[in-house]
Amino acid sequence: MQIMISHDTPLPTCSAGHSARHMHDMRRIEAGGGHNIECKCSHTSRHADFDAALLEWRQTHGVATHEASSRRKAKKTTKQEQAPSTPAPSGVITSLDSMQREAMRRALAGDFELADAMELLSKGRMRTGHHHSGTWHEHDLQFGIWIGGRLQAFAYGSPLTCYDDECTDVDCACDDDADTKLVIGLDEAVLYSALDDTDIPDEFTTGRGPVWAQGVVDACRALVAKPEQATFFSSEAA
Repeated sequence: MQIMISHDTPLPTCSAGHSARHMHDMRRIEAGGGHNIECKCSHTSRHADFDAALLEWRQTHGVATHEASSRRKAKKTTKQEQAPSTPAPSGVITSLDSMQREAMRRALAGDFELADAMELLSKGRMRTGHHHSGTWHEHDLQFGIWIGGRLQAFAYGSPLTCYDDECTDVDCACDDDADTKLVIGLDEAVLYSALDDTDIPDEFTTGRGPVWAQGVVDACRALVAKPEQATFFSSEAA
């Protein structure tokens, strides 16, 4: 399971000026999990802790590290002087809001619906693109693709349009003119590109859209009493 972790202070932008986000793959390091920082054009490798990922990000994009490190140490020292440190109970994740913790709880119990819906609604997934023949092509998110019961990829192209005014199906398949140009996996790998002049695989032609995902999130929000903070999926930083 991969989640995005929000920070009180925005992460440094990349050298191209894109907003960065902190991702945590909950698998073991040996299985490819860990912390990494990414934006629309670059990403770090996965590390056992966030600080190591941040260091690689700063070094990659030429962000000064010494001054920022000094500020963090000074802030930490001040807090320690004001009040004794009280460690969080073992196993409690305090950097997530109530909905994120609920998504993790469900995922650990084998129910990934909420986590997948939140991933699909992430602003970082709403628009993407890739280089082809020296040109940058950018597309809008159309729908998520579930393979083996899990969200595995994202289809991009022109926005989907349903021309049936009476249609209320959240998984509407009325988009006969859908023109999928790009399919990208969770790890940003390009799984299909119309620019490569190949036919799109059948398993990439249907999926669940943001309307379905928003319904899942709204239903959970109604059950979770007063979220402690805005979810990172609705924040501008996402």
